[in-house]
Amino acid sequence: MHSEHNLGVGNARTEMCKSARGRYILSFDQDDIMLPFDLGGIVGMLDRNPKYAASYSRKYLFNSKGLTGEVHGGSLSQFNAFFAPKLNINAMVIRADVLAAHDWFRPVPDCAINDDVFLMIRLGADCDYHYDVDNPRVLYRVHDKQNSRLFHHEDQNPFRWMAEYMTKQKPDLYARILANDPPRLTAANRKWVLGLMGAAVFLEQKKAQLALSIVQKAREIAPDDYGAWEQLLRVLAIARQPFKAIQDAFHTATERFRGEPVDRELQIVIAYASLHQVLRKTIPKDVSARLNELQASYARPPQIVLDNLPK
Repeated sequence: MHSEHNLGVGNARTEMCKSARGRYILSFDQDDIMLPFDLGGIVGMLDRNPKYAASYSRKYLFNSKGLTGEVHGGSLSQFNAFFAPKLNINAMVIRADVLAAHDWFRPVPDCAINDDVFLMIRLGADCDYHYDVDNPRVLYRVHDKQNSRLFHHEDQNPFRWMAEYMTKQKPDLYARILANDPPRLTAANRKWVLGLMGAAVFLEQKKAQLALSIVQKAREIAPDDYGAWEQLLRVLAIARQPFKAIQDAFHTATERFRGEPVDRELQIVIAYASLHQVLRKTIPKDVSARLNELQASYARPPQIVLDNLPK
């Protein structure tokens, strides 16, 4: 398909998707490499599991020198879903009817990029994802002139805009969360309640005590959501809580999330290590060693990545 005018990436993706006739859409960028994976098996799995809106995996970043060591995509946290989803749209297999119901790849107003992240945030409000943890699907090319590296907002963070957009969809529920009176979690409201609690902590970080009370409540009602623990560490520091409280929260969180998939514990250790730099403290040797171990494990490329890397 060809357009006489530049529609922008989000609108261009949308027009393509609207013209497609299949049950599923596989989103992909033009300068990346798709790794061999069992597409037929993924489609069959989605056919058998209508609860999943899509299936995604992770991607390995490369440039003209080879692999950069960065890996994108990981376990979904419902607490982080409205402002920092760890999903990866590249080679994500999405139900076409779900895309239509969520307004396709609607672009973020006044933002040339992030239409895919905006879609993932909207889907995260009421959809479940399948994370294909064992099979990476993409080699993702990065270079100095790509839009996502050149495009910056002087006056507005697009992720802040997206979080604010989600809070406006459920104003009464968001008001309850700001009052630290979230409803009891149910299967029907869980995604919205946790997502809006995360958005509130992200948007209200300057109100440290409010953010702290919300994130502590989230940790209590959803103790298995790693995002609530990850953000708790940051908010404890912002609220100037005793460092012993940060240490205790870190050790509890790492014990809870140790094991597969490793990216959950990795995010918590990264947050804890970064706090030492902010607070001008020396990172303990055992924490530094664990961080290196987790990063090496997570970023270690499987053979299929090495076999398909451009020479």
